[in-house]
Amino acid sequence: MLSDSLLSIWPLNRLRLLECSTRRFCVAKLADLLSADEAQARIFENFERLEAEMVPLREARARILASSVSSNLSVPPFANSSMDGFALVSGDTARASKNNPITLPVTTHIAAGSAGEARISRGTCARIMTGAPLPAGADAVVPFEEVIELDQGIEVVAPVHAGACVRPAGQDVRKGQELLAQGTELAASQLALLASTGNAEVLVVRRPHVTILSTGDELISPGLPLERGQIYNSNSPMLTAAVEEAGGRAQSLQSAEDSVSGLTVALRSAATSDLIVTSGGASVGDHDHMKDVVATHGEVGFWRVRVRPGKPLLFGKVFGKSIIGLPGNPTSAMVTFELFVRPVLRIMLGAAPFRPVIQAIVEEKIDNRGGRRTFARVRLSYRDGAFRARLAGAQDSAMIHPLAAADGLLVMPEDRDEMGAGEVGSVQVWRLPPG
Repeated sequence: MLSDSLLSIWPLNRLRLLECSTRRFCVAKLADLLSADEAQARIFENFERLEAEMVPLREARARILASSVSSNLSVPPFANSSMDGFALVSGDTARASKNNPITLPVTTHIAAGSAGEARISRGTCARIMTGAPLPAGADAVVPFEEVIELDQGIEVVAPVHAGACVRPAGQDVRKGQELLAQGTELAASQLALLASTGNAEVLVVRRPHVTILSTGDELISPGLPLERGQIYNSNSPMLTAAVEEAGGRAQSLQSAEDSVSGLTVALRSAATSDLIVTSGGASVGDHDHMKDVVATHGEVGFWRVRVRPGKPLLFGKVFGKSIIGLPGNPTSAMVTFELFVRPVLRIMLGAAPFRPVIQAIVEEKIDNRGGRRTFARVRLSYRDGAFRARLAGAQDSAMIHPLAAADGLLVMPEDRDEMGAGEVGSVQVWRLPPG
């Protein structure tokens, strides 16, 4: 059962629906709509981090650490040379100069990967390659290009200081040192660090399984010929990609028909996942049945939020699983995914839920009449030491081209009717512009 705090402020249960005289019931007043903040709070309280699983390092890219990782060894585990050159005793070169070169015989050669325990004595040196263990007795390395090579030795023409061109044991990582904190998202450099300390596998949070369901009799799959009245299903590939980018595992069902029976069958089949995400069917049209089906086979927590685009947002439980119903217009679906679904996935992963936010100078007047928090799709640039934001195109929620051009969302508060050119606003960043 949903918590009492999730009971809708809008009359959504089936009994209350009967109070309205038509299917297109009661246009909601702004005061009756949940704010974006309240909607987020009500959704987020229903989710927590998923269980951990061990995965091979080769499968760990973009996964989230379930616990911190400490090193079982020092890196490097032994002192080694950082240059191709000659290992020597620095004290032997204290008086070296071009006019008074010091001659040192080469007594051994040491290659990278050498397992032997080489040793040199005062007045001698060892030919050594980058990464090879520093021989016992040596405390410095002089590069090839800084000496004069002889048949059986070298001439050193300048003092070599102790520690020169030597990587001491533990220079990078000390044994027992924390390498990565819980909640770290693993990218190439983090995987390299884990590999360098001998980790062949790592404990990560299980990826949330999300079922994507787009609704609408007008939808057909890309690649098929369009008939009159049909459009290609763009929401399913968009939302599938968005789930994967957020760290989840997506399964996209075939588009469901606009009927109670069709939606019921589709939602029942989706109930094996951690979260059901739908697009379309949650507004007030004659064929929008999503609320009725959810109410019949679960319960509706709330419907409609005070945001633009994306007012008809549904949250509840159906067949025992959480469902977030997004609007059908592609831009509305993507914006509400960013606001409500992506943070849920990040919560289930134990990761930071929100995108980074920057301050940007708005370069044109942007309208925000209507009393809703608006998330304008903007392009970003960087000039004269500041980020700048300009609309990515027309802001119609059915238009995908401006959405594809956008670098992020400019957040316009409910109490602002407009934002003027030159004002500074907050932008939720999808991608940063080139330098």
